[in-house]
Amino acid sequence: MKPACWGLAIARAQAQHLLACPNRRQVARALVTCLLTEDRELRVRAADVARRMTESDAESLAPHAAELASILAEIPIPESRSRWHLGLVVARTARTPQQIRLAAEILWQLAEDKCNVVRCSAVEGLGLLAYRDRSLYSSVEPFLHRALLSGTPAMRVRARDALRRLQSSGHKRPSA
Repeated sequence: MKPACWGLAIARAQAQHLLACPNRRQVARALVTCLLTEDRELRVRAADVARRMTESDAESLAPHAAELASILAEIPIPESRSRWHLGLVVARTARTPQQIRLAAEILWQLAEDKCNVVRCSAVEGLGLLAYRDRSLYSSVEPFLHRALLSGTPAMRVRARDALRRLQSSGHKRPSA
């Protein structure tokens, strides 16, 4: 049975509850299964919980990084809330160079979305991926600067944070 009113407090509580479960593999698999459902409301709630979980523990969902990316790629455009949440999940769980490239490819598409929260997810996610993979820096850094100059207030905050993270970690544009 679904709660009548879903919100941030419930999503955070559910994420904390799932992170406390001893069998994280089973929890992660169940969450991925919920993301594959035809029930839009269940899918957005699962995406929200997955996002909250990856804020503190991306490793529990990392074994499903490729599957999560493929789920995100298939979510219909009108489901902006699911796309927003999963954009961050995909960026946070990508570990291998192949997963990072796939995540970046999808996030570049999200960066063109009509929905501001989806574009914000792309800004933050691409910043995370560039932090993890220096080869993305030369394309992501100018994108972040454009978002900082001409994006919505929410995009500017995410771009500023991403640029700070990249610069404070000593990431510099790779030399040619």
